[in-house]
Amino acid sequence: MDKKKIKEVNNKKTFKIIFGFFLLGNSFFLFLSFFSFLFHWESDQSQVEKLFDKEIIAENLLGKIGATVSHYFIHCGIGISAFFIPIFLFLTGLRILLFKRKLVNNFYQSTIYKLLFSSIWLPIFFYTIIPDKGILSGIFGFEIGNYLIHLFGKIGLYMLFFTSIIFYCIIIFRINFTNIKKKIQNKRRLQFFNFLKTRILSKTEPEIDSYFNQEKNILHSIFSKKKKKKDFSSIDLEKNLESNKKKIIQILNYYNIEICELKASVGPTVTLYEIYPKVGTRISKIKNLKNEIALNLSAISIRIIAPIPGKGSIGIEIPNYNRSPVSMIDILFSEESNKKSYKMELPISLGKTIFNDIFIIDLAKMPHLLIAGSTGQGKSVGLNVMIVFLLYKKNPKDLKFILIDPKKVELSIYKKISKSYFAALPNSIEPIITDLHDARNILNSLCKEMDQRYNILEKHKVRNIKEYNNVKNNKFHLPYIILIIDEFADLNFNNHKKQIETYIIRLAQLARAVGIHLVIATQRPSVDVITGLIKSNFTARIAFRVSSKIDSRTILDCTGAEQLIGKGDMLFSNKNELIRLQCPFVELSDLKKIVDFYGKKNKKNEYFFLPEPDLINENQ
Repeated sequence: MDKKKIKEVNNKKTFKIIFGFFLLGNSFFLFLSFFSFLFHWESDQSQVEKLFDKEIIAENLLGKIGATVSHYFIHCGIGISAFFIPIFLFLTGLRILLFKRKLVNNFYQSTIYKLLFSSIWLPIFFYTIIPDKGILSGIFGFEIGNYLIHLFGKIGLYMLFFTSIIFYCIIIFRINFTNIKKKIQNKRRLQFFNFLKTRILSKTEPEIDSYFNQEKNILHSIFSKKKKKKDFSSIDLEKNLESNKKKIIQILNYYNIEICELKASVGPTVTLYEIYPKVGTRISKIKNLKNEIALNLSAISIRIIAPIPGKGSIGIEIPNYNRSPVSMIDILFSEESNKKSYKMELPISLGKTIFNDIFIIDLAKMPHLLIAGSTGQGKSVGLNVMIVFLLYKKNPKDLKFILIDPKKVELSIYKKISKSYFAALPNSIEPIITDLHDARNILNSLCKEMDQRYNILEKHKVRNIKEYNNVKNNKFHLPYIILIIDEFADLNFNNHKKQIETYIIRLAQLARAVGIHLVIATQRPSVDVITGLIKSNFTARIAFRVSSKIDSRTILDCTGAEQLIGKGDMLFSNKNELIRLQCPFVELSDLKKIVDFYGKKNKKNEYFFLPEPDLINENQ
């Protein structure tokens, strides 16, 4: 921030402080004037018109100004309800000086509604009950009261009073009931978390269990400080949807395409318009109108799904004018997230679908994941989201990472948790692999670990790691190992390309049963990086935005990734199913706090060492 902007911010703060004290001063002035007016109004009333006569002295505590102001606000105005005016000024000044803190803000809003209701009805009420005391009702109460008596009569006016008070109480009670309902919901959520804790963490170490609530609260405080961007109001959104629907129907009618129905589903990044064509309509006719629809809707790009799998409709995905950011709080702490991930061995959240559903996959069933996309489209952020989700869901005892980062900067932030959550080579200095020679060694070591695990499974006559860990009295507990490579292309373009690819293919083909899984990311989705062998063994793939249809086909075996709009917009492909998702955004400052927390939490844990790698001939 430059000096000019800093000066502007300081000036605004200074103005707010001065204005806040100004309102507080006026509130005290008016309160004292009104209070004194209650005792001296009869003697001061005749002096109001002689404001500038020096010989006449007013008995009001604040002199002639106080007497005059009180006369117009109380006698000529709303009577004794005028005392609500200094209260309003005091609360407003206090709210400004405290910079709209949440507690003050909530109290301010609820109080203003009450003051407004009372200031309208009290003068009328006092005139109806005590018509002789004009100071209580003021001219406002006298005039409005007379008019209402003329319309309804006194009995009718009493009934009107009674009805309005009942409605007022219902509104207030409803607000309080909403707060009570929220507390009940929060209590139920806490019970749900306790249920998960007893079921999921029943087999964990005692110290992990004691940190459960602290972990949840700290992570919640990290993410809850971030403000969400303002979305469209519901009215503007509805208007925008209806406008787009009309334009789509107009284009289809122009080309003589008849439809039965048109639905819209608003997601965080795009809105899906589902077209249900009449029987006999050729799908190709709608697909060929892609450019015409984009032009008529002024859209950056659109994507047509013809047809939508499992539905009798054709989908048109149109980018939202205002994006709705996906909150990491919702991903981590929502009941939907916990229910979906409860039975998963390695739950990973990729974000939200275009229907605003949280999307979670089990890496243990994938069993490996290939990620690709152009630079700056969200690959590294996506990896961070996966790692954070796994840190929250799994314990160090059950999960170990191997991080290979040839670029040396993307994954270095995780060094603080390496002792607890990393699998490493014996006598290794750096927990995060950045050197190509070390990358080759650790892949060799991981293959040896895989072979040793298969021998253990054979000895215990079990089929996979889950069955082995469920057997009681096992001497060794086998954690899941996740190998993450951020920029696979940098490993492929060196003298040891063939050897490294051989290790990765072998792991991808055999390592699933023994709990070793691979997540590989690259920003070069070319055929010499994502080879046929890689694709055949990585059936689960994620594509962020790419520059061409060729790159999209290389990753997904179909087009579509070139039409994404960036900033975490992705396509997830698995078992011939293509799903569009919006990845959450995790800021670097938040990531550092999370890593610091898990680094301090698990200080007692030791490194998980892999077997010694074989001696490899450098000329190979």
